[in-house]
Amino acid sequence: MSPYLELEPTTDSPKVVLVAGIPGTGKSTLAEALARRLKAPIFSMDWVLGSLVLARAITDENAEAVVDLQLTALVARHVQLGIDVIVDATGHTREERAQWRELAERLGGEFVGVECVCSDERLHRERIEGRSRGIPGWHATVSWQHVERMRGLWQPWEDDHLVLDSAVETPDSSVERVLPRLSSPPPAGARRR
Repeated sequence: MSPYLELEPTTDSPKVVLVAGIPGTGKSTLAEALARRLKAPIFSMDWVLGSLVLARAITDENAEAVVDLQLTALVARHVQLGIDVIVDATGHTREERAQWRELAERLGGEFVGVECVCSDERLHRERIEGRSRGIPGWHATVSWQHVERMRGLWQPWEDDHLVLDSAVETPDSSVERVLPRLSSPPPAGARRR
């Protein structure tokens, strides 16, 4: 069990917004737009990885555990202080998504899950091959083969969450679809699309 689950919970009900999806689906673009709109901190897996690479603090063997610990510590502390946060991470396993939900709820926050997809494969591939992310210490982009590998590893998201398709929605329209989730709790057992 994570020691962060044992922290004193807040009474403020901050939101923990997990923006998840395979690379190139618009999750970082959406997470950044939400952060600007809400004036909330964003904790990005790729930015944490980049900083740890620059510090030579990770290896292939420990990268996942170290990044998870860093993100969890940052999110937990902000939630404990009653501050809404946005998590920009692949979130490709049920276990990872459940861990973010548990952390939010155990610390008195509310979990909001957002899955980013791109239904247009040609557009998706163009995004991957044409982007340069500008994250110090981290890759400018990933290969299409990596995207396909991550798609194969993606586990269906079965609990309540919002699905946004960046092939048909703009970042602004996606933000507008997320905002109602931040002001009211979802109906019990509902799965919003």
